[in-house]
Order: sequence, then C-alpha cells, then structure tokens
Amino acid sequence: MFTKQKAQRGQALILIAIGIVGLVGMVALAIDGGNAYKVRRDAQNAADASALTAAVIMVQTNLGAWSTAQNQALALATVNGFSNDGITTVTVENPPGVDCNGDSGPYVGDDEYVQVLINTQIDTFFAQIVGISTLDICTDAVARAKPGEYGSPFHGAGIVALKPDGDDAVFFCGNANIQVKKSGLFVNSNGNCAFGMNGNITATVDTSFDVVGNSCKVGNVTTNGPFTDGVPVPYPPTDIDIPEPLIECTGVGQQIGNIVYPGVWNSTLNASGDVTMAPGNYCLMAGATFNGNTDVEANDVNIRLQGGEFQTNGNSSFTCSNAVFFVDGGSGFHFNGNGDNNCTNVVFYVKTGDVTWNGNVANTFTARTDPDDPYYNLLIYMPYENTSQLTINGNSGNHLKGTILAVHAPIVINGNSGTETIDSQIIGYTVRACGNGTLKIDYDAGENIELPQPPTIELTK
Repeated sequence: MFTKQKAQRGQALILIAIGIVGLVGMVALAIDGGNAYKVRRDAQNAADASALTAAVIMVQTNLGAWSTAQNQALALATVNGFSNDGITTVTVENPPGVDCNGDSGPYVGDDEYVQVLINTQIDTFFAQIVGISTLDICTDAVARAKPGEYGSPFHGAGIVALKPDGDDAVFFCGNANIQVKKSGLFVNSNGNCAFGMNGNITATVDTSFDVVGNSCKVGNVTTNGPFTDGVPVPYPPTDIDIPEPLIECTGVGQQIGNIVYPGVWNSTLNASGDVTMAPGNYCLMAGATFNGNTDVEANDVNIRLQGGEFQTNGNSSFTCSNAVFFVDGGSGFHFNGNGDNNCTNVVFYVKTGDVTWNGNVANTFTARTDPDDPYYNLLIYMPYENTSQLTINGNSGNHLKGTILAVHAPIVINGNSGTETIDSQIIGYTVRACGNGTLKIDYDAGENIELPQPPTIELTK
C-alpha cells in the first residue's frame, strides 16, 4: 500500500530569493567596485602628475618657490577632476608626511621630496542595499626634486673609460698589479670584451668593477671586488665645460745670464745650464728644450705652447709651482730622461698634441688647490677634439695628484718596477695599464674635480 506524501511547495521561491540576493551582491561588487577602481586610478594619475609638476618647479627654482609649486600642483589636480573642495581633499607637502595608511615612509622629513595626497569619497549604487552608501579612496604620490649640483663625475670611479662600444676600453696586461683604493672602476663600453685582462694580473677595487658590457680574462687573472652591471653614460659627455687658459704675451722673450724672461719666443727656448724662468706669460712658437744636466725652476708662470714641443731630456730636472701649461698648436709636453720633475699647483691643458712622461726617476705633479680656480683639482685635461695619446712610463715611483681627464684620448700607463701612486681619478676614452709594477689609484673625491650633475626629477612612489 502506498502512502501519499505532501507536496513541498514554496521551497523554489526561497532558493530564488537567496540567489537574487547573491546576484545583486555580485552586481554591486562589479559596478561599485569597478567604479571605485576607476576613481582610484584617476586619483593616482592626478597625484602622480601633481607631484611631478611640483618637483619640476622646485628644481627649476633650486627648492626656492614652494608656494608656486604647491599652487601649481593643486591646480593640476583640479584640472584632472580632483579639486580641494572639502568633499575631496588634496594635500601637497614638502617634506612628505605620513601616507594614506598613516604610516611614516622613507621620505618623511626629507626636503628633496614632494608628496601629494588625494582623499575623496564616491557614492555607491547597489552597495547601499547592504548598508554601504559611500566609499573612501585615498592615493598618494611622492616625487624627488633634487636640483643639479656639482659632484664627482662618472659615479666617482677611480678609473673610467668613456668609450661607448667595442673591446678593451679598459685593458690590463703583463704582470701588472692594479689597486683602486676607496673607489672602483667604470667601463662605459657595451662590448663583449669591454674590460680585458691578459697576463699575470691582479686587479683589486674597494667598491666594484662597474662594467656596461662584458669582461674577458686570459692567463692568470685575479680580481678582488664584485662585478656589477654598469649604467651607461652619454658619449660624448655634455657636462664638461672647462675654459681654455687666457695666456697673452707682450714683448720678446730672452735669456740674460741664468734668467729666462717671459714674452713671445719665436725661436726654440733652448736653455743650457741651470736657469730660472721669471714669472709671467710665455708664448712659445717653436717649443722649448732642456738637455743635459739643466735644472729649470719656473714659479708663477703661464706657458702657451703654440708650436714645437716642450721637452726635458737627459738628467735635466724641471721644478715649478703655480703654473699653467697650455698646448695650443704645439705637439705636446714630453718629460724624458733621468732627472726629477716636480711641479705643484699646476695644470696641463692640452688642446693639441700628446703628453708623455718617461724616465727612471720619480715624477711628482700635483693639481691646483684654490677652490675658486677654474682648474681646481685638475691636473691634465685633453678636450674632446684631442685624440692624441697620454702616456705615463716609468721604472720608478711616480706620484700624481689631481684628475687626469682625456675625453677622447687613450691613456696608457706602463711601469716595470716600484709603485706608481696616483691620487687621481683617471678618465680616458680608453685606459691601458701594463708592465711589471704596481699601479695604485688612491682616490679621494676631495682631491679631484667636480662636474655639474644633472637635476633629479623622478616619481619614487
């Protein structure tokens, strides 16, 4: 016998009602959530643009026009749909304060950064059904505004090769021991063997080998220090603007006894015996040669080499202080022989010709030390148009202090014994160091040139 069950009417309606509530919730989430996402994205774009605008104005005025920067940032936020009207709050701060979550970030209190916060509310549509009538949205952006300033060029590396491509921009060979103290090495080339080492080489840096391209090692090569991926710099560099020396001569130069007098020298200044160059300007149209056992003393002189070469040979020694050497048409400076050469507070501006220092004794040259001098801390400068080689050869200790900057010229340093101590930043188109001695670069930023560094405007958050 069968029992008739009661019909369970109305259950489908309950399920449909529950489904409708879920569907409405999903629609609310899609519509209100999508609207909130769009408003947040628009607010973030507005905050980013306003922060960058304020940073640009701060950099242009060397951080000196904050009210203008603030007003321009607020105006741009208004243009982008977020006016500071009470419902929406736009805050522009320098230095930054806390973020949207009330947390202190890494930029709080730092005057180099600008912060824009946008707080706004939007009305919901379907979310009101579940009691949510408005949604709060907060976005913030931080931009860095660092004005251009003077600083150590090319990442402050002790050895720099500016060549932008190809192999052996920096090349070490022989039995060389290269030590870079308090700094490192920067190779701008993107070549497959941009940094080459061949032989029984030991290369040590205190910071890093910063190489844009790749390095190649052949032989017994030891490197001490990390290798990092270099960030290339534009070549030719545009921030090097070192003025030519203004050396004008009057009268005719002559030698009377042991005194050499300034003026225009149309024939070679060919002194013999111990001589003193009197203070003043010398325009050498046919060069100068000091041979034999000549000892030359030159203090407070400016020498413009317009023809021929300036050279010392044999056992001659050259001593100078407070001097400017300008090669403007001549074939270069050549210090040769076995005599000591010692010049302090000096600069060699080599527009034409080469520079060669040879010998079996120590050469000591130190750069100019007056901060107001246009050649402050600059020992040798070869501008872009000069592609002649700069060569330092020696079998004993050379001591050089001040930047050696050859924008488009190769630099070659060779030695067979002892230690070459160079308190310099060596910057060349290429740099080659070979031989059997030790090359020690003891880099000190305070003893080398500073060049204009570009301003920094970047969105950091």
